[in-house]
Amino acid sequence: MKKRSPQHHFRAWAVCVVALSSAMGWAQDAARVYIQGSEVNLRDNPTTSAEVVKKVTIGTECQCLEELAKGWVRLKCGDAEGFTLKMLVGADKPSLDKLLAQAQDTTASTKVRFDAAARAATLDPQHEQAPDLLAELFFELNFEQLAKDKVKSGLHEAVVVTRRWDHSQNRQRSREESLIWELEKIEYDWHQFKLRGGDFVSAMYRNGSLVVYTGYISPKAGDEEFNVILESRSSSAVADALKLALQEDARPADTSEKKYAVIEEEYPGMPVLSPESFRLYRALPALWYLLQGEKGARYVQSSCDIITGIQLRVDIHRRASLRFGNINGSGEAPPKSMRVVEVSKSDSSYHFQLRDRREYQESLTLTWPTDEPNVSQWKTEPSSAEDGYYAVAKARNIKIKDFGCSAEQ
Repeated sequence: MKKRSPQHHFRAWAVCVVALSSAMGWAQDAARVYIQGSEVNLRDNPTTSAEVVKKVTIGTECQCLEELAKGWVRLKCGDAEGFTLKMLVGADKPSLDKLLAQAQDTTASTKVRFDAAARAATLDPQHEQAPDLLAELFFELNFEQLAKDKVKSGLHEAVVVTRRWDHSQNRQRSREESLIWELEKIEYDWHQFKLRGGDFVSAMYRNGSLVVYTGYISPKAGDEEFNVILESRSSSAVADALKLALQEDARPADTSEKKYAVIEEEYPGMPVLSPESFRLYRALPALWYLLQGEKGARYVQSSCDIITGIQLRVDIHRRASLRFGNINGSGEAPPKSMRVVEVSKSDSSYHFQLRDRREYQESLTLTWPTDEPNVSQWKTEPSSAEDGYYAVAKARNIKIKDFGCSAEQ
């Protein structure tokens, strides 16, 4: 079965223009018609790729100047003239009461109800009930699609989220709080978040677009860190009616830099990996153990329950970091982190462009595989014969030597 792109999901909130032709009451001999879709594009030619002359909202009275082949009509709406699909206009003026009744009809599909609520909220933005219905059905529609994605065509993209300590309340944050914290570790205007069981829908407005993530908290979630599985992510323009409906009860923007962890090199404007860099980065093992010993007799050293190595981390917004140092969570010294700006590949070498919050930049090359099975070589650039170290990926038949806490290093 062909997989659908995550961008395919739920385009209804971007431009909600569905109006069923069977309910149009079209009068072919009437010059006066009304826009039925929430927001309809008038185009300079009868094709969906033509330039948009004007956007016309539901209930607008227009004149039908001509009917064309393939379901198109030519309209004059105020001082604008253009083409749109015949199914998006009708002889009867849209009724708010009928649209609200359709939006509350539980025998209809959620998609049909959502479209009706969107048209109602656009027709009367000041109505008390319509925006609430629209927001409710938006999340219902996304949760329904999430259930399908979990078993079929979703991203299935795993992200590790850390349960942070809430110093203001002297307690560890819950998984829900930690997930929200992770989602909001970015610049945004407002954020709506819904959790059902372990499933979630996040709708965040930023950079003039509605960014929607859906996914779930893994049932195998740990105490200190847990996996979040993303099933879809999308970013698109949003109709005013839905924007206002979601903004009503949204979480306001957190503009404090306290939401960023200095020890993990987090800061506003952290670099986001390009699609190709992200693909290369996620194709690599996420955990590497630093090797000791001579070639052919290498081992991983454990001292005071500390094992050193490199972790390849990526957050929910596809911002990556390399963490160097203790990788098994024991000890007091936190790992050193650097943000990944770009990843490229040539032959068996992966090239990382790194940056920290002070704008210091560094280049690192991972050679893998080498002439030793499962062993990688890490070198800074420009490299030298003495520079660099060897590491092996997790679960690669490695031997760990425990030197305790008093052995000579």
